[in-house]
Amino acid sequence: MEQSVKSIRVLRRQRGFSLAELLLSLAVLLVITTLAVPVVVRSLKSYQLNSAASQLSGILKLAKFEAIRQNLPVGCQVRAQGAGWLVWVDLNGSGNVDPAEPQMLVTGSLTLLSAGSVPDTSNIANSLGQGSSGVPWTVLPSGGTSQWYDHRGVLCFQSEAAACPATPTTIYAFYIGNPNDPSSGYRAIITLPSGAVQVWSASTGTTWTRVS
Repeated sequence: MEQSVKSIRVLRRQRGFSLAELLLSLAVLLVITTLAVPVVVRSLKSYQLNSAASQLSGILKLAKFEAIRQNLPVGCQVRAQGAGWLVWVDLNGSGNVDPAEPQMLVTGSLTLLSAGSVPDTSNIANSLGQGSSGVPWTVLPSGGTSQWYDHRGVLCFQSEAAACPATPTTIYAFYIGNPNDPSSGYRAIITLPSGAVQVWSASTGTTWTRVS
């Protein structure tokens, strides 16, 4: 008799989960997955945006470094490339991209945006002490195709135009975002006349916050 009871217990343990237990487990897993997916998607979008902003900031800093190293004007160029934008350090000043020159392609869901496509940037200007009457802004690529650094690593000024293909004193800005998904946020890469590069972040309906 005792042997029979043990056998029944063994058989019960070997039967595994019942259908009700399996369905309940699947339901819990489905709920957890439903809650987790939006968080993962937002994190991925934020990572892609931060990565693009960091890479573009690095391109600009490299152009500044090369101008100082070569003791010559060096430009950072931008032009349309298919459905995206190609940004590169024009080391030889040819205006054409060389495969050996540092470069990045802004493409896919992210693109370079115009000033009218991003949140109001007045708080960035105010934080820089510019306000509405300060140094003018040039947004690339809508306002031009390049920004140049002179041998000191600062943006070229109009008085140096003979030695450096320059525009008047200006603050340069690149805006990156997804025009089809404003909720994914925006990044602004700002270059001051001194050559310093800053990265700012904003979401729809919020003000800009400096991140680096």
